[in-house]
Amino acid sequence: MHGITLLGPVVPDHSRQARASSGFAKSAFPVDWDRQQATCPQGAVSREWRPLRISGHDYLQVKVAKADCLACPVRPQCTTSATRPRALALLPTRELHEIQMRNRLDQATEEWQRRYAIRAGIEATLSQNVRTHGLRRSRYRGLATTHVQHVLTALACNITRVADWLDTEPRTRRRATRFRTLCTAAA
Repeated sequence: MHGITLLGPVVPDHSRQARASSGFAKSAFPVDWDRQQATCPQGAVSREWRPLRISGHDYLQVKVAKADCLACPVRPQCTTSATRPRALALLPTRELHEIQMRNRLDQATEEWQRRYAIRAGIEATLSQNVRTHGLRRSRYRGLATTHVQHVLTALACNITRVADWLDTEPRTRRRATRFRTLCTAAA
């Protein structure tokens, strides 16, 4: 709507099948949102489509009929349950589900990895500015003076980085011991 693309990793499918890269993960089940059905890789159509709440978040639970699932020849690739049918937890709307699936596919590409590496670099810069230069809070009121603070904070960060780069003597975290001092003096 605003011409902004948010770039960030989507939590991967954490089902047993997806983690092991064997069996049928959630992406193997095409979803027909108009008919409120999901189809398993063996062709069985889901019979149950109901709201589900997990840890305060809304989802849709989709289940294949128990008789269809128990009779399936490839059932071990789908579920480890001995008595229950395979159930999927989907995001509550078609739009969110499609965005999630598309983003999971995109983040496996080299193009996405390259673009995200740029973001990771700026994240380190922002973190440094927040920790060392107090960027989290503005010391001033008004947009103009806050802008001046941001420019000066960026300048301070750059000066700090240039000074660190020019510093040829490595910094040690501990003081030299007497023994080390005597050894370096004798050499």
